Amino acid sequence: MQEIFSNTTLTVNQLIEKIDTGELGLPELQRPFIWKDAKVRDLFDSMMRGYPIGYLMLWECPTLDKKKSIGIDTHSYDSPKEVIIDGQQRLTSLYAVMKGKKVINSKFDEKTIVISYCPLQDKFEVGYSATKNDPEWIYNISELFTTNNTFKYIGDFIQRLRDYRASKGEELTGEKEGVIAEHINAVVNLKSHTLPVFDIKSNAEEEDVSEIFVRVNSGGVSLKQNDFILTLLSLYWDGGRREIEAFSKESTYPTKGRITSYNQITTVSAQDIIRVVMAYAFDRARLKYGYKLLRGADFDRRGAVDDELRVQRFETLKTKLPDVLDVHSWHEFLKAIMNAGYLSGDLILSGNAIFYSYAFYLIAKHRFKASYNENMHLTSLWFFYASLISLYTGPFESTVESHLNSIKELTTLDEYKNFILSRVNERLTNDYFDITLLGSEGLAVSGRGNNAWNAYVASLNIMDAKILFSKSNLLVSKLFEPGTDGNRKSLEKHHLFPKAYLKSLGYPDSKINQMANYAFIDWKDNMDILDDAPSVYYPIVCEGKSKAEICRMEEENALPHGWENMAYEDFLEARRKLMAAKIKAAYEQLKKNVE
Repeated sequence: MQEIFSNTTLTVNQLIEKIDTGELGLPELQRPFIWKDAKVRDLFDSMMRGYPIGYLMLWECPTLDKKKSIGIDTHSYDSPKEVIIDGQQRLTSLYAVMKGKKVINSKFDEKTIVISYCPLQDKFEVGYSATKNDPEWIYNISELFTTNNTFKYIGDFIQRLRDYRASKGEELTGEKEGVIAEHINAVVNLKSHTLPVFDIKSNAEEEDVSEIFVRVNSGGVSLKQNDFILTLLSLYWDGGRREIEAFSKESTYPTKGRITSYNQITTVSAQDIIRVVMAYAFDRARLKYGYKLLRGADFDRRGAVDDELRVQRFETLKTKLPDVLDVHSWHEFLKAIMNAGYLSGDLILSGNAIFYSYAFYLIAKHRFKASYNENMHLTSLWFFYASLISLYTGPFESTVESHLNSIKELTTLDEYKNFILSRVNERLTNDYFDITLLGSEGLAVSGRGNNAWNAYVASLNIMDAKILFSKSNLLVSKLFEPGTDGNRKSLEKHHLFPKAYLKSLGYPDSKINQMANYAFIDWKDNMDILDDAPSVYYPIVCEGKSKAEICRMEEENALPHGWENMAYEDFLEARRKLMAAKIKAAYEQLKKNVE
């Protein structure tokens, strides 16, 4: 480790000057500024009292051609000599306050950090109306660091405070004026505060950087591979990084007058886009290899970095990223998810399922020239399958990379279609629906839901099932549409064998909350259902329905006929079979659309 990093100290002012000249890269979008203003206040208070405020970790940039400056201002340096790996929030705080610059918050909005200071009390506070209107306070200490004449600023502040005290019949003594001047100068001199710095050499591998980070920053969040990839983008193609951040930002809110990435299914992070583009453009699921690719690693010569390879791969990235960020393709893909019955993000437990399925969608569209309808059905089937079996949870990257390697060898759409069908048929056998899905890895669990339950709900949507007990024959799918909830959930999960009733029989919560004991009902009807046995309340809610209507309602909601009079354990077993059959029927319908 001695050979790949060194220790030094730098003053706050030296660090700020390095940022201003571009020598030190502090990308304004590398990570949104997530510190609360109170933490920035505490940072300045600690510095004022001489307490340590932590360290910074800087990574020396390799001396390569075609790097771009980080940030939006013009710098003296064409490209940064170092980027900050750890301590960005601290350095951003200092830079923003001392230079009077705005920061980007977690919602990607610009904001000003306002820290107030009372010289007589030697106290910092987050700026608010009281500190703004009180002459005893400097409302925004950024003024102290940006003024050209500190001596004049102090004199003007003292004069205003002297006049204010006089208007109240009070006197500002010479002793207090001296305290004010001394304390304001002390704040200004915080620029000379020194910080310990770890300087990591450019020849360090990302594994080494991560190891240093974890060991030095014990208990902190470890660096992720996408952090390194985004840093490389900042170095070599900042425009691409900005496009990724804009796509991610716009997924969080609707924009009037134009189509953006915003949707009702998921919000997007930069890491999600990195995963998609690495899979789509480079057939890589492991972000570790994605970083090495973009760094120019020559996999035939272990450890070697080739500038020409880096340039080639960035050219590939520049060609493929627009496909990933195309909002029309994005919304076409989301329709395929909804076509699979997943009408809400609440039904999707793994975001990776969304974004790796999106990579497959793009591969089918651009590499195999699948039509809109062909791709819709292929993607719907794959997403339903992947979600049901939890394909993209746990250590999934090797599986995904194996899939991508197989697809890489294909040349036609028919071959790609056979790939999808072979993987799906291999796993979703009759034994899967008749045995596996009925066990502890499927529907025989308690809790609010798992992938098996969500697949069941998706199946209800695919099969146009009506809400259980509903008097209006409303479809389950309609209640997932935006704007139907009001102030209360329109769709509620209801215990078919009521909780109070089962409690009275001595059943524990783990047995009461079995997923087979749940059904969606309209909440207005739920108000009328008591805590009685099903044999008591079921005839009441079925009043006015014919026998055929009752049987149809039971079939649509996977209820065994006569369930209200069954023993609870027998009911659970019988209903699981019907729920699994419902999932199988929906799956076969999706598969039929592909074949």
